[in-house]
Amino acid sequence: MNVVTRPGKPPNVVIKPAPGRERIPFLKTVDDGRVSVIPFDAQQLVINGVLDMRLFDVTKPTSKVIIRHTDERLTATKLTEDLWRRLNPHAPNQAQALPGIAKISPDRILKPLDRDSVRQIKAQKAWQRGHTAKGVKVAVLDTGVDQNHPDLKGRIKATKDFTEQDDVTDEHGHGTHVAGIIAGSGPEPGTAPDADLLIGKVCGPHFCEESAVIAGLQWAAEQGARVVNLSLGGDATDGTDELSQLLNALSAKHNMLFVAAAGNEGREHSVASPAAADAALAVASVTEDNQLSYFSSRGPRPDGTVKPEISAPGHAIAAARAQGTSMGYPISDRHTLASGTSMATPHVTGAAAILAGQHPDWSPARLKAALTNTADPIGATVFEQGTGVVNLDRATKTRLTAEPATLKDTGTVTYRNDGHQPVKLTLHLPAGVEADRTTVEVPASGTATATFKATKPGVIIARDNNNVIRTAISNQQKAEATAQIKVQSRDRANAPNGTGGYGFLVAMANHTNKKLYAGGIGNGRALQGEIPQGRYTVFAWVPSPVDGRPPWEPSQTLVSKDVTIGPDGAEVTLDARQGQRVEATVNGKKGTGYIGTSLGTPNGSAFASQGHEVYVVPGSADSMIYTAVQFVRNVPGSTTCGGEATTCAIAVSEENAVTATLPGVSDADLARSTATIAGPEAIGEWITFAEHPLSTPPPGDSAENVRFPGKHTTYHHSTGDIEWWAGQLHDQAVRQAQTWRGYTNGRSYEEKWGHGALGPSVTSTRHHRSGNVITANLALLSDSTPGHYGIAGDAGLAGTTELRRDGKLVDGTPHPDGGVFQVPPGKARYRLEATTAEVHTAWEFESEEGTDPLPLTSVRFDDRNGGNIPFRLDKTTTAGRTRNLTVDVSYDDGKTWQPGPYVLFGDRGVLLKVKPGPVSLRTRVTDVYGNSGAQTIIRALT
Repeated sequence: MNVVTRPGKPPNVVIKPAPGRERIPFLKTVDDGRVSVIPFDAQQLVINGVLDMRLFDVTKPTSKVIIRHTDERLTATKLTEDLWRRLNPHAPNQAQALPGIAKISPDRILKPLDRDSVRQIKAQKAWQRGHTAKGVKVAVLDTGVDQNHPDLKGRIKATKDFTEQDDVTDEHGHGTHVAGIIAGSGPEPGTAPDADLLIGKVCGPHFCEESAVIAGLQWAAEQGARVVNLSLGGDATDGTDELSQLLNALSAKHNMLFVAAAGNEGREHSVASPAAADAALAVASVTEDNQLSYFSSRGPRPDGTVKPEISAPGHAIAAARAQGTSMGYPISDRHTLASGTSMATPHVTGAAAILAGQHPDWSPARLKAALTNTADPIGATVFEQGTGVVNLDRATKTRLTAEPATLKDTGTVTYRNDGHQPVKLTLHLPAGVEADRTTVEVPASGTATATFKATKPGVIIARDNNNVIRTAISNQQKAEATAQIKVQSRDRANAPNGTGGYGFLVAMANHTNKKLYAGGIGNGRALQGEIPQGRYTVFAWVPSPVDGRPPWEPSQTLVSKDVTIGPDGAEVTLDARQGQRVEATVNGKKGTGYIGTSLGTPNGSAFASQGHEVYVVPGSADSMIYTAVQFVRNVPGSTTCGGEATTCAIAVSEENAVTATLPGVSDADLARSTATIAGPEAIGEWITFAEHPLSTPPPGDSAENVRFPGKHTTYHHSTGDIEWWAGQLHDQAVRQAQTWRGYTNGRSYEEKWGHGALGPSVTSTRHHRSGNVITANLALLSDSTPGHYGIAGDAGLAGTTELRRDGKLVDGTPHPDGGVFQVPPGKARYRLEATTAEVHTAWEFESEEGTDPLPLTSVRFDDRNGGNIPFRLDKTTTAGRTRNLTVDVSYDDGKTWQPGPYVLFGDRGVLLKVKPGPVSLRTRVTDVYGNSGAQTIIRALT
């Protein structure tokens, strides 16, 4: 399978069935940016809950699985080529169950969740009073540690590996950075400088296997850890998942506080497990100026519980860098900048360790409450920030605490006074919260209670002249009105609901919230369950057996039905009997080639299918977008796609309906696109996708054994609103790509690929500011053809990107492909700089809060024309008319430079009198608004 990434969009896929599985259908799903590909023989087991849907997420592949056996045993097994056949002796036949197996899930928690931040949380004031967490055991379960890092000298007291690598060497850098934030010394000090670190390596360089995390949690408890840092996370849950439940049990049994990263999803209801656990203290991230970080996962938990509960600095945090790693943005051999709730979490862990050292008798719940009670609020909701940013000065000075740290709906808060004088607190209630009193009198060394009821979320404040105690409260989220839906099916032979052993997935697209809900029909059972009321399109690819073919090679019929689900529910039958064959012809003759179909919402969520024999029942699909494509080969007598090497890509799109039509075309009807491909010499692939501009494409096509340099021709035919994407691949990496474009049927197109100087393009990818977030998708290896782009990282080139604001570093990335940077509000001068060994670019521009493309200009040089080199200015829409351009040339790989004479006509020009041989090119362009772009390309042309 080719998984083709696209800047700012979910990846596309080209499905290549294994030998013997060529005619098995595949289902592709796209939802919330996640892309899954499910083979037909796995769908029944997905429906029955035996196979976890996450096993098929191609954006987050796993290398091991956890098998829950029917006798409740758990085993972890590596994925191997023969594992599926060993587990499923019926494969490739569909099965309803696997012998002795209750469920198979991916063995992973997706990944580690990647200035003077210690001062920001006021840690120094706690140190000045002697609170440094001396002797407090803090477990760090992460990617390991650089044990020789000088910032961690004397702090590491125990280590253990749980990743089958036999040591705790940090090959990623994440764990070392986290440990440094907790207890580092040197120029970037940690929050709790005298804590004792217990290092459990539970993550490899790219992900953390859940079985390793579980073992690490148990080890931390055995080692007597008082606080455990979990800068890792998986999917959002309601806190009842196995990992969260284990965390709750260990916290209660061993008196441990678990501090966990909320996650980096940046949207509501996305707090990850294990932060979702009741006993965990879930941490959100803020910037240096106390903005909520754009990436920080928001709550609430699905049941309405407040998550996250507290915030801490997590943006561009400087801390220890593991030797030989490049995680984050290295600023020296020993330190690196990194951002994420992973970086926010150890600030709170260090704060908890200091409190635990100050109050060794406090329970985990009281430590948690003391931190949340004394936090400083920022301009964010309770479900975004919790009670606010941790304030270690106040937390270590307070003699008042309020437990529990959070409430939901109705509950009682116990105010505890450890002081020697009674305290009278006045309650300040947010809108939608009621209390059984207006004041709380807490006796010296005693407690008092107040009971609250919430119809809206908020923060309860109890205060007097010396104390401010904050308690977050939420209400059960108002459930959407639901009703029963029943979905039945009839295959092409009139068999109901997959009778005969078939199971398949059904999608239900809500027209209001644009969400896709999914369920399954299987082996005679209809889909039946609760779903929010509203207007839907219900659809599925109904499988039907085909005479003469094995059962795992069925035909598929796309059937869709629009339905309104009211209080009384609804029943839908997806009847495949009226299906019409989807098959293109060229000159009246059929060829070979997969048929891809997709149906989705305008926001990009979709189900798509790939198969050999596909039917569609024409009909309504309100508010949906339908796309079908066949990549036709081997058409007898065709002068276009008469063989295996050349493809006729024939596509159709339809809005608000599905159609079975793939047109019959002649050779003359096809648009001819001929790519003249430059070197270097290689044999690779040519990838093609067809897409409606507002939807998600069906699986694409790969033409293999394409020789570079050389020529490659693809033929296109478009009906409806169709755009095409093409990519030149070598060794599974995209060397050069073309943005989505249309082709006029019957026309010929000549395109140059890989020609000219490979340098920056600014119009082929997107660069913009939205609010206080600047996004730059940089393509530093783009050829000279408009619409083409080449990503340096895709080519395996090392480099960096950094953004500066008024000369001060905002953040950087350890690659040259750009990044997402959160900046303070207000107008400022920015410098965006990206570098590889041979390409250096720097753009300077003014920007303020808003939503606009960045005003960028680059210079794209074409092939030599004798002693001249044509070029053009590549400008985003907000860049101004050119005021000044300088061009320098070098014939000694950039050691010396000299001015290059040129002529310029508007945005096109010609560099004159260029000597033969290798030439390096350096330019600087300034527009009338003062924006500038500078670039240097070493050995731009040879």
